[in-house]
Amino acid sequence: MSEKRRDRKNRILCTGESQEADGRYKFRYVDANGKRKSVYSWRLVATDPIPSGKRDNPPLREQEKVINRDLDDMIMPDGGGYTVLQLTKKYIAQKTGVEHTTRAGYGTVINLLTKDPFGAKRIDKVRLSDAKEWLIRLQQVDGKS
Repeated sequence: MSEKRRDRKNRILCTGESQEADGRYKFRYVDANGKRKSVYSWRLVATDPIPSGKRDNPPLREQEKVINRDLDDMIMPDGGGYTVLQLTKKYIAQKTGVEHTTRAGYGTVINLLTKDPFGAKRIDKVRLSDAKEWLIRLQQVDGKS
């Protein structure tokens, strides 16, 4: 029978966890796109001290919980590489039983996003403030017409 993997403090490491030679902990997993990813932390659990001169980030086990929750909920990492325009088209394609006038309004939004640089932004890089700014710009253009 094989021995369980342990860290330098003799704690049992879970599947995907390892400890690097410099003392950092690493968790390897396969994301929703099928790509192998890794996250690192100087601490395995919240009670571990941070080595002096090292940056503080969440403990590895907390990062694992977030990653596993996202994988279970089928949340695409990094927005799946979608742009605002692509995600809008996908959303509109899933709408069924919509009136003709509403469908025409969706077409207008698609046309606006096609022409505007905001539509080409990756969805994981967009902040709420960016979207609000875009809407304000649209209102100002409509007000001048």
